[in-house]
Amino acid sequence: MKRLVLCIAFAFSSISHGQEYRQKAAAALKQKDAVQALELLKKALEINPNDSSTILQVASTLFLTHHYELAAKFYEQAVELNPDHKNTLYNCATAHSKYGNFSRALEQYEQVYCRFADDYTKGVLFKQYIRCQKWDNALKLQTPKLWWYNENIAGKTILLDCDKQGNGFGDVIQFIRYAQILQQAGAHVIVKTPAPLQSLLQRCPYIDQVVGPHEITPACDRQYDICIASLLLKMRDLIMMKAPQRPYLFADPELISFWKQRIPQNETLKVGLCWKSNLVRDHFTEEIVPSPRSISLEELTPLAHKNITLYSLHKLPEAIDAPFPLIQQQDDFDGSHGRFMDTAALMMNMDIIITVDTSIAHLAGALGKKVWLLLACESDYRWFTHSQRSTLYPDMHLFRQTAYGEWGPVIAIIQKKLHTHISYLSSVRPTNGE
Repeated sequence: MKRLVLCIAFAFSSISHGQEYRQKAAAALKQKDAVQALELLKKALEINPNDSSTILQVASTLFLTHHYELAAKFYEQAVELNPDHKNTLYNCATAHSKYGNFSRALEQYEQVYCRFADDYTKGVLFKQYIRCQKWDNALKLQTPKLWWYNENIAGKTILLDCDKQGNGFGDVIQFIRYAQILQQAGAHVIVKTPAPLQSLLQRCPYIDQVVGPHEITPACDRQYDICIASLLLKMRDLIMMKAPQRPYLFADPELISFWKQRIPQNETLKVGLCWKSNLVRDHFTEEIVPSPRSISLEELTPLAHKNITLYSLHKLPEAIDAPFPLIQQQDDFDGSHGRFMDTAALMMNMDIIITVDTSIAHLAGALGKKVWLLLACESDYRWFTHSQRSTLYPDMHLFRQTAYGEWGPVIAIIQKKLHTHISYLSSVRPTNGE
């Protein structure tokens, strides 16, 4: 009996010590001391190697510090210990996806959706199908009543509603190209769009009418949400017969001339820069911080060169203090002419657009410009994983981080390509007197 009491006392003591280590680890993580947090969790695991709470905390700590492959291994252990826990299975799939094991991620996302059938997982699974180019699987996820699949749409009025929660400007710019095919198939195309995109989309010859978010929706035969590739899938057969024309967005010719007059007409390479994406919430501090997609102006300094003129595509005060010559934009930029209108016109006067992953990248690609896109380690599904060219925009080159947060090697590659480009232009440019 005494031995049993001692065993129970030891067990309770172990549980208490394990909880204490986990609490200290959580506190260390809040202070962004991930190394200390993992050391404490290691001690907790030494006490009880099969404690699911500790294993999950190790996995989440590794995930938050971007060690995704190792995090996935601990999540897999947690799934084995608690196979009915939805969030554990979902997080395990996400960890696999983050480091590129899409087959395992897809398998686990499917398990989550089949067992719990929530709309959020459905959306994530849909993106994974698109990333893996499993079009039929993505097709089956759509609600059947929303489809015109193989339906004759000639003479129909179709409303494409872009003004949906979750549709970023980049999403709309990317997928609006397929409205061309609707019109070519004989449909009357109406687009309901967020106000900032109205001026830009009104210049599209393949859109019959553009309405704002608060305008009365015109009468139509069909109404569809244009979000995340659904339009692409709905018109898969039509697209195979005739791909959308490029470019498919157009700047105002008068604004192009206006900006041409403001740009020095010299022989330097004119490069438009976009370095900032939207702000995000920090997992450690819950503060709003710059996105991992963004890059600092200091990190772009190596791009400065006597034969390159760098133009800001932002209307941001920080451009004033750039550590290299950078032509900034005034307060009226994209103001009186409409959102994106000055940006589009300025881009048309650039030789190259260098940008992070934001709506500016999609706009430049849609205009048919040469784009060099800087991609963070955790790139969006639409850029796939290893390719250096975009399947969406023929003149877009992809430059990827190989380590989280490290832009130095990426900028070094771009710097070298810029210098090569300058050398080529110098070799083909006529000399005086020729």
